[in-house]
Amino acid sequence: MHAALAAFAGHRGRNCILAAVLAGLLASGAAQAQTTIAAGMVAHGPPQWPQYIAEDLGWFKQDNIDLRLVTVGGGGVAQVAAGSLDMAHSGYPDFARAALHDAPVRIVLSDFIGSPYGVFAKKNIDSIAALKGKLISIGGPNDITLIYIKPFLASAGVQTSDVDFVYAKAAGDRFAALVSGAVDAAILNPPTYFEAVAAGLSNLGDTKPYAQGVPFTVWGVNTKWAASHRDALIAFTRDYTRAVAWLYDPANKDRAIDILVKYAHQKPDVSRKAYEYLIHKLKLLGTDGDVSDAAYAEMVKGLAAIGTVTAPYPAKSAIFDGSFVHAAN
Repeated sequence: MHAALAAFAGHRGRNCILAAVLAGLLASGAAQAQTTIAAGMVAHGPPQWPQYIAEDLGWFKQDNIDLRLVTVGGGGVAQVAAGSLDMAHSGYPDFARAALHDAPVRIVLSDFIGSPYGVFAKKNIDSIAALKGKLISIGGPNDITLIYIKPFLASAGVQTSDVDFVYAKAAGDRFAALVSGAVDAAILNPPTYFEAVAAGLSNLGDTKPYAQGVPFTVWGVNTKWAASHRDALIAFTRDYTRAVAWLYDPANKDRAIDILVKYAHQKPDVSRKAYEYLIHKLKLLGTDGDVSDAAYAEMVKGLAAIGTVTAPYPAKSAIFDGSFVHAAN
């Protein structure tokens, strides 16, 4: 009898040990499970620099994030709203407009805090005033490029009604239209900004001085996805701020340029110019991803300028969910 009980106890003990080992393995697997994030973007380039850095330095891997960047042109916001993308990178008016029309999207991170654009024209157009009556390629009929180009034109007494616009979301397409002679001028950001300089096109100036404090691009999410992947999104945001701090350290300049070449498939000389212009000169990447009240005031002024909102302006929470940024910092 005692021997039988001892055998039973031993068998039961082994089962308990096996169960504990299995539970540990399952727990370990759950802890290490990656979260795949389907993220849309207009095109590869400097705006994704922080994400390239986080990928290359292994920070996403450490945080169990598998970021899948997908080129979607101007369709990112619509795909996020539909749930076919988890998040996307675009100009802030695109997400603001969708959120204000009750789409299930919110901005969760602001990255470029100012305009990276210059306006280039055919060689025989040598001033902003000379754009009157001309055909200009911008990003869209009510996107961020319109917000930036309106005060740029107005500085020379030119109204938007004095010019004609055609639209192409990707700067590469706008540059191609200008080079081919299909348009008289285009609003361009790096790397096409530098390609326009190299091509000898007329550089009419940067737009940033005419739109100070108006943010450029943001990351926005599907709100249902964000609610069920909160930890991953906080980690994504934390890795952004970590990458920006790393990028602004001059000691990392050469490595940062190499990373941009590797992931954006840009030429080394163009990538070096992008660093000098965007990082060293303009310091366009926000360090914490937040939208301050002052920044939001400029954002809604921009939205009002293109007819997206009217006074009284919507609360910041109608467009921006700052909880992820605040949890990450």
